[in-house]
Amino acid sequence: MTGILVAIGVLRASPAPHAPADPLAARLASVDTTTMTVRRALFCDGLTAAAPAVLGGAVVSSSSWKPGDRTRLAPHVKDVADEFGCSWTASSGAVARAWVFAPPVTRARAAALAATKPADGCHPASGVPAFGAPTSALTCGDATVVRGLFGDAWLSCSLTSQDLDLVGRWCLAVARAAA
Repeated sequence: MTGILVAIGVLRASPAPHAPADPLAARLASVDTTTMTVRRALFCDGLTAAAPAVLGGAVVSSSSWKPGDRTRLAPHVKDVADEFGCSWTASSGAVARAWVFAPPVTRARAAALAATKPADGCHPASGVPAFGAPTSALTCGDATVVRGLFGDAWLSCSLTSQDLDLVGRWCLAVARAAA
């Protein structure tokens, strides 16, 4: 009987730990996101390694929200959320955000969202690879916001950066965490 217990113990042994893969290693342009789907659900835990990496340092504050939560959705906007989302801030003031609308979004609605006139202080960002289909990318002050339709989910990511390669790597990490 002892031999059986030893054998079972060997089968249940945990694999040797290994370093996690770099969540920002892949470039957005290297992945066809137009065929990806994401869940309209909580996904922020999947970004805990990517947030400090994309912000270039330690996170000094973070928050997450779900539909129905009263939360700060933007620097001067506090409202009841209609999405699942999260935000991380570094000591430098840089911010990384991600959110997905809770209700399903049709292709027609997504096309209308992508074509919406940018808010004051924002303008279209060119050169951003596809992020779902359709895709919309804006530069708003010192931040870049990228949005797109993944199945029936409208997914958005933003980063205090105008380095489109870094923004793309962040957004791909967001899409993978939400998938």
